[in-house]
Amino acid sequence: MIAAITVPVLCDFLVVSIFGNSAMHEVLGGNTAFAQLAMDNPQQGWYALLGTFPGAAILIGLATLAGVLFYITSANSGAMMMSNFSSTIPDPSQDGPKWLRVFWALVTGLLVIAMLVAGGVTTMEYATLIFALPVTIIAWLVMASFTKALRVERAQLEGRVLRRSSMAVTNGHTADHTWRHRLRGMWSYPSKKQAAQFMEDTVHPALTELVAEFIEQGHQASLDIEPNAEIDIPGYTLVVGIPDHSDFVYQVQAVEAPVPVFGGRMFPETDAYYRVEVFTQTGSKGYDLMGVTHDQVIEDVLARYESHLGFLTYLEQAQPQAREQTRRPKELTEPAH
Repeated sequence: MIAAITVPVLCDFLVVSIFGNSAMHEVLGGNTAFAQLAMDNPQQGWYALLGTFPGAAILIGLATLAGVLFYITSANSGAMMMSNFSSTIPDPSQDGPKWLRVFWALVTGLLVIAMLVAGGVTTMEYATLIFALPVTIIAWLVMASFTKALRVERAQLEGRVLRRSSMAVTNGHTADHTWRHRLRGMWSYPSKKQAAQFMEDTVHPALTELVAEFIEQGHQASLDIEPNAEIDIPGYTLVVGIPDHSDFVYQVQAVEAPVPVFGGRMFPETDAYYRVEVFTQTGSKGYDLMGVTHDQVIEDVLARYESHLGFLTYLEQAQPQAREQTRRPKELTEPAH
């Protein structure tokens, strides 16, 4: 990040210092033809300035190559981002289809050529400013959303302190999840069939039983089965309604992940495996349920539910005291003597 911020600025400083001062030297020295050319056609003025340096042919070739590389890398990055924005990508580690990237690269190239023919570099500069305006607004909205997500995550962490879980949970597994089983799971890379079987035999019955118990105790609870056409393993979403507050959401999805490489060695059976991850309103919790028991799935849901209740408690306590005072009679808010 430091290099990305400092190196381009230093390069621009050197270019403006050397070539900018050289151009001013030509103009102040009485080269009016060069001055007029630079004003009428800046790109031709740039090549005319390079022609005044020793080794002009090499400098012109390097300048042209630098311009081509700059355009290619920028067009490739822009085409990749537009391909991602205009396609559905279930796996966040993948990019949009290559044919769509080629399409956006061609469209970008044609627009650049059209603007150069229409009005040259000046038209491109104005068009860049116009096109950048909506992108800037989107960037501000993204930053605002990210800030809100961080605040919600902080509130959830604070809520865990206010409401202790009834059982110790570590990385989504209860304390009775033995260390031998945990060690075995570290070197286990389940296949798609194994993940689907675990979801059907363990996760689905556990969540179904838990929803029935929530309903029996008077809560509004539901379990939705969500098909996933990309990996053909349905996911499960448990929702517990909380009146006048944010509902509790516990989602289990099978996620494809690359098999890690240790010491340059890939596992010969496959280069990908499947994780059974837990998601809430703020995204993935980062742990894998694969291999746990029926009761451990239920305990994990209850731990998340207690954490959510603590989160709601923290939000209530974090409200301004003035707002709380408006809800109570004045005599109750005055200190006792």
